[in-house]
Amino acid sequence: MSKKEISFTEGPVFQSLLRFAIPVLGALILQAAYGAVDLLIVGKFGNASSISAVGTGSSFMQMATFIITSLAMGSTVIIGHHIGEQKPKEAGNAVGTTIIPLISSLE
Repeated sequence: MSKKEISFTEGPVFQSLLRFAIPVLGALILQAAYGAVDLLIVGKFGNASSISAVGTGSSFMQMATFIITSLAMGSTVIIGHHIGEQKPKEAGNAVGTTIIPLISSLE
């Protein structure tokens, strides 16, 4: 079984872009669904302050997920640019530059 390679430089770009974007959109939809189910459960058994807390937390998590996803996409563009130029060392440096701020923010 051979795996078909997705190419953005040959053939129709829309199909390749759609196949690339579907997992990201799926993750964002699942995050929203998780928040909605969380609100339904807490709404059934909790009071107004707990519903407010879950709504605020869900909104914050959606924002954090969106920011991280956007930064990851931007990093992917730069890494892909270096790979396309046949510069693997610069691509590796871009990966390191992307990861180091994330690690240092966790400390």
